[in-house]
Amino acid sequence: MLVESSFIKAVADLNPASQDMQPAIAKMEQWLVDLGQTTVSKALTGTALLEQGALAQSARNLNQQLQVQRESWADSWASLAPAQELADRFRDRIMLLVFGSFNAGKSSLCNFLADRFRQQGHSVDFFRLADGQMQAMPEGFQEGATETTVALQGVCLGDKLVLLDTPGLHSANAHNAALTQQFLESTDALLWLSSSSAPGQVQELGDLLVELRRNKPLLPIITRSDRIEEDEIDDEIVKVLCNKSVENRQLQEEDVMTRAAQALNHWGLGSGLLKPALSLSVHMARSQQEEGLEQAGFERLYVAVQNLLGPALAYKQRKPAELQLHHIEEVILAPLMQTLDQAAAQLRQHLDEQTVLLEDAVQVLTESTWRRVVPQLPDVLEKHAAQQDVAAVRAELSQNIAKEVAEQSQVLLSTYHLTQPALPSLNLPAHIGYEVFQEQGEGQAPLIDYNRLYMSLNDVVMNSARELAEQLVEQAERSLEQVKQELLQLQNAVSDQAQALQTIKHQLHAA
Repeated sequence: MLVESSFIKAVADLNPASQDMQPAIAKMEQWLVDLGQTTVSKALTGTALLEQGALAQSARNLNQQLQVQRESWADSWASLAPAQELADRFRDRIMLLVFGSFNAGKSSLCNFLADRFRQQGHSVDFFRLADGQMQAMPEGFQEGATETTVALQGVCLGDKLVLLDTPGLHSANAHNAALTQQFLESTDALLWLSSSSAPGQVQELGDLLVELRRNKPLLPIITRSDRIEEDEIDDEIVKVLCNKSVENRQLQEEDVMTRAAQALNHWGLGSGLLKPALSLSVHMARSQQEEGLEQAGFERLYVAVQNLLGPALAYKQRKPAELQLHHIEEVILAPLMQTLDQAAAQLRQHLDEQTVLLEDAVQVLTESTWRRVVPQLPDVLEKHAAQQDVAAVRAELSQNIAKEVAEQSQVLLSTYHLTQPALPSLNLPAHIGYEVFQEQGEGQAPLIDYNRLYMSLNDVVMNSARELAEQLVEQAERSLEQVKQELLQLQNAVSDQAQALQTIKHQLHAA
């Protein structure tokens, strides 16, 4: 009884008043403003891309998704109102989350502790939360072999301690699980209950992962730590329930601690969050009354919970800033970075495709232009043969090359906003002059030595087409590099913001 009295007095003496968290909150509010401005100022411009191109569409998609994220921030904060209201309502009390699967004995433990507080002369108030409103429950929590908790419920033990008994997160009832998650934020420490028939199912901790990452201490409790034995009463063999042996309990506790520590390490969490596991039996404590509390494991429970109150109180005192930090980390930054990573990956895929395309673009443009211009040579030369007008040949051939390069680039380089280069200055061979034409006599049109011309003009067309293609591809490469640099700058800026938040977080926890 001395241990129990000491525990209940320690609870009554708690002073959960919060610290002045306004400076830390102000830093986070300014951080959020800076994040919004960063995603706007570093948005991809797309000025060098055609709007209908796949690359431009991918860049716009990234910008639009970031905008959607920004617009959701205010609503996401408002969605936390029920948890904030609950935290404000119990700002002067430590709140412990009683967590476990539906058969872990959560309601039984809460009811028993309520009875013990009541016997020590302290007030006990049961309540349930329905639609965000507290409703009194004079009858206490219903206990049963199947899940009987259909709404989030709690019990105030005296004036300083609250236990929240949750619907099982493994329940088939999706509403129960959602309700539990909604109010997890308000708690200061975690009591993880599991039955001794299957103790420490560490996969259950996955549902508490968010809370564990918030540096909330975790106390594993193995419930129903009893067994059935046969006894002789009035010359009859009867089955009786008794406490499990100390050795058996110790083995289960060590096993739970080992596997829980491994799970926390796997998630990158420090083992300092994990408190020593303990075993108890509510049934044996009830049946044996005062003299049975120690054997049933409750004196160890009182000591463990009393030790838990210190770190829970430290968390409680900085909770206003913790609420803001968790919202920023989990509801704003994490989805933003996930969205950015996914959209950036899609954009980079298009960038990589364009990089590969541009590697061969000069050759493709040059050859496709050459194939279309060379067949036009006979008509061009024939057209200007009578006047032997080399300048006209040069001008028309130059226009034909530029026209074909432009048309081919509109297909091959359709992603980019390109400025067509000036017409090529053709370096025609000297023998395209008068000596090329052979006189046929007075009044007859001269003949053209086409074989000699083709050999020379083939190279002229190829070189001129390559010159224009190189200029266009160089523009496209500059545009591609611009998009790559803008994307890199955006990602680096968001990463810098994430690092700045880590600094604020470290300062909060070091204070």
